[in-house]
Amino acid sequence: MSFSSEAWDAAHDGFDRIIEHPFLVGLADGTLPWPVFERYLCDDAHYLDRYARVLALLAAKAPTIADVGTMAEFAAGAAVAERALHEGQLGEAITASAPSSTCDAYTGFLWSTATTAPAAVGLAAVLPCFKVYAEVGQRLHQAQRDDHPYREWIATYADPSFADATRRCEDLADRWAVADPAALSAMHEAYARAVDYEWRFWDTAWHD
Repeated sequence: MSFSSEAWDAAHDGFDRIIEHPFLVGLADGTLPWPVFERYLCDDAHYLDRYARVLALLAAKAPTIADVGTMAEFAAGAAVAERALHEGQLGEAITASAPSSTCDAYTGFLWSTATTAPAAVGLAAVLPCFKVYAEVGQRLHQAQRDDHPYREWIATYADPSFADATRRCEDLADRWAVADPAALSAMHEAYARAVDYEWRFWDTAWHD
């Protein structure tokens, strides 16, 4: 079994915890209050700014020029997503907001892992952001109605292009795992920790 398949299988309980969270339940049926969603989006903009930089760092550490290009593409995609949030109606709200302590902790973990651990471990840490959102997008897309208030957000992560990017990132992680077998245990630890941070990120928006 590949690293990405094995890591996702191990994250089954963690993902169930995510999809059953009140934030995701409300997002799925459209009852999530807008102020809660806005709070999440503002924090997500701070997250994406930092996430893009982590991906760019991993691009610099990639073992092949082809992998450099792939990681740079992912970094650019995160930067474009962050800029879109700033240029939309949330621009002033994002500027006025501060990142949550969970955002600081999550992105601090990603940066520390990318800078101090082998590249394969850094990639394992950023992979759940792809995978969890792709799975959430598919689950919510299946349940949404035509007048769903968060239809546009759901469509972003249910889009086949995002699923394709997720598969490409998984393929990259699988290859890097094979190339650096000594890092495999740390890769699984980083992946599991990131899945937990994904839950914490939504939980913070729900409770703050």
